[in-house]
Amino acid sequence: MRNIDKTKILSSQYKKWEEEFAKRHQKHDDYNSSQNIYYIDVVMNLLHVQMGLCAYTERRLCKLDLLDEKNWMSGKYSNRHPEIFGQLDHFNPKLKKENGWLWDNFFFIDTDINTKVKGKMDVDTILKPDTKEYNVEKLMEYDQESHLFIPQSDLDDKMQARIKNMILKLGINFDAVVDARKEYLEDKLAQKRFGFDVTINQYPTAFQMCIKS
Repeated sequence: MRNIDKTKILSSQYKKWEEEFAKRHQKHDDYNSSQNIYYIDVVMNLLHVQMGLCAYTERRLCKLDLLDEKNWMSGKYSNRHPEIFGQLDHFNPKLKKENGWLWDNFFFIDTDINTKVKGKMDVDTILKPDTKEYNVEKLMEYDQESHLFIPQSDLDDKMQARIKNMILKLGINFDAVVDARKEYLEDKLAQKRFGFDVTINQYPTAFQMCIKS
């Protein structure tokens, strides 16, 4: 789960609307998911900065051509029905009631992770991937034998416990994810060992950790 830079705003009409709430010190309009006029703009801007991957598992959620900047016109995403997989996630669910459209609290993630794993559980920002402090190599390791992410072994017990808890809550080692990641990476790593050029379009963090080990 690599760092995500959310400072690039292509959906500027949404961002201007969102910032007006803070300027007026007002609660956000009720969060009504896809019924909101800015829903697709939010989703596609997130997928753009996430490179089309689930923010947590790094499973591919859409084709790269949907993320081209030419798809935005006058601060809005032009295709109102893009073929994508996944759901908007409020990283901290406690903010949803009064700040349901807060850019800082949004990620786009795998549907199963959102509905079957993370849900409304309390979170720890230690693994919030858009913070300046987040550095995956300082926080996690990748066990190539089991294909599981684990806390960095040189961290103290308290830090390891926090990281392990968030690995669980974010579905990073969700069984179906591990199975798919293992199959994908073992094929790519085998190609690399035989000297073939390898293109990685999902699970890039795990791949990089494998080739460095």
